[in-house]
Amino acid sequence: MRTLFLVTTLVTGFTASVGAQATFPPASFKNLQVLPKDADAKTVVGTMKGFAIGLGVRCQFCHIGKEGLPLEAFDFVSDEIPQKNTARAMMRLTDDINRQLDAAVPRASGVEKRVSCVTCHRGKSTPDNAKLP
Repeated sequence: MRTLFLVTTLVTGFTASVGAQATFPPASFKNLQVLPKDADAKTVVGTMKGFAIGLGVRCQFCHIGKEGLPLEAFDFVSDEIPQKNTARAMMRLTDDINRQLDAAVPRASGVEKRVSCVTCHRGKSTPDNAKLP
């Protein structure tokens, strides 16, 4: 029992020292550059889940944190990991492609975006280029 208390205390102290936020998801988000600055948790977390599924990755692919630690222990604000800026560029690219497609060939009302992460990545962190004969 004493060991469990010590381990719990050490983990709690560690997570507090790595710039962790108090709760996840937070009441508001910092450093949003592509999503609206006032985006709610459902929008932000939903977008991140889309990345995870589309690229077959976990949070630490773009954010500072360790697998197995609670999300409160992650530093989601930092831009230290290069993949985060790549994700931003890809978000802008897919938005642009979808706007151009909608202008050229309008989609039916209620139909999802035509191009998303999974369009090219198909569950892999690096997309496979199609090889034509």
